[in-house]
Amino acid sequence: MGLFDLFKKNQNADEMEVSAADMDPDDVVFPAYDAILEKSHYGDRAEKLNPHERVILVVRLVEDEVNNGGFSQFIYNSSGSFAGDVVASMTAIGAVKTAEICQRALSAFGTEIPVDREVRQALLDQKEEEGINEILDECDDAFYAYEEDLIRLCCAYILAHKDAFDPCE
Repeated sequence: MGLFDLFKKNQNADEMEVSAADMDPDDVVFPAYDAILEKSHYGDRAEKLNPHERVILVVRLVEDEVNNGGFSQFIYNSSGSFAGDVVASMTAIGAVKTAEICQRALSAFGTEIPVDREVRQALLDQKEEEGINEILDECDDAFYAYEEDLIRLCCAYILAHKDAFDPCE
C-alpha cells in the first residue's frame, strides 16, 4: 500500500487504521515530502503549507542539510530561514533528543537566527570568526549519532495527522 492509497476518499475507517509499523517509513515520508516541496515551491512559498506539512518540511530540511554539511550549511542555505521552527518541529514529531541538539546549535549564535538569507549568512560569518565552529561541530557529531529515527518519527507523525496530508488539497 502506497502513501496516496492511505488517503483515498472512499476508504472506510477500518482501512485507514494503518500504523507506522505496518509500512516502510520511506514509502510514507518521501512521497509526502515530495508533495510538500512541490506545494511550497521547495520552501519558497511555505505559507501555502498547513502547520503539519510545515513540520515535515522543516524536519526534512534540517536532516538533509545537516547530513550534507552540518548545522553551518543548514544556516547558510535557504533552509536556514526555517531555523525558528526547528526545535518545535523536532519536538512535534517526538524527536526530543534531536530537538535538544538543534537547540544547542541554534543557541550558540546568541541571538535569533535571521530569516533574511544575507543577514543570516553575515551572522554565520561573524560567528565563525568568533569560534562558533567548535560548538557546531559537536552538535553535528551528536546529530550524526542518530539517537532517534527521524524518518520513522516523521512517518508516525504523518499517519497520525493523515487528514493534513491529503494529496487532493
